[in-house]
Amino acid sequence: MSLMLNEDTDSKERLLAAAWDLVITSFSGDEDGRATKTSPRVFDQLTAARISRHAGLTTGAFYNRWLDREAFMADFLEYALSVSRSEAMANVAELFAKIDSLGPSQMAIETIKRTIEATTHDPAFAIQLYLWALAKNRKEVLDDLRVGYQETREGLQMLLQGFLAEAGRELRPPFTNDLAASMMIALVEGASLQRGIDPEAFDLEQVGNAIIAIWAAMSRVPGDERTGTDIFKHGL
Repeated sequence: MSLMLNEDTDSKERLLAAAWDLVITSFSGDEDGRATKTSPRVFDQLTAARISRHAGLTTGAFYNRWLDREAFMADFLEYALSVSRSEAMANVAELFAKIDSLGPSQMAIETIKRTIEATTHDPAFAIQLYLWALAKNRKEVLDDLRVGYQETREGLQMLLQGFLAEAGRELRPPFTNDLAASMMIALVEGASLQRGIDPEAFDLEQVGNAIIAIWAAMSRVPGDERTGTDIFKHGL
């Protein structure tokens, strides 16, 4: 029984990894030497036969794990977003390890720039937008996306805490770490979407500096009792 369970788990991982590889290949335009535009077609091409063949398995292995394509797509969404989040957090951790040599402000700017660039070219970001538009009224889709955002917020909260600590600052009440992380996600995803459509829309360095300015307004040196409204009226 244990051996069968391990084989089933291995087949599932191979099939999900194969599907992810097909998506990446389609988005990069490497498949068969032809460029494939980012569109729902990419996801429509994820058939049981194609995925199984790419994984080196039979179609039966696919249907032993999933009864239909809808069940597969639910697991695939979770897998794709998990891979994407892991890579994003690894990049953040890599940059954060360089904070002593870069300094907190430059480290934050480099993190923001790299994150926007990575998100712009990340198939998982397009999958997320596509599935939200296609099935935003389906609870299971929203639940998967909600969990993904929660995990991303938690990772960013650690980054923000480290950044503020290195800068000798703390969040200015009533702002919270959770709100600051949510704001960063919103700004990064919005900038990534716009940059994907119009690469010349803005300079990444300026976007990084703008986000740092927002963080500065949302934080304070301990003992500074001014509110966000005070900052808006009178400046930092």
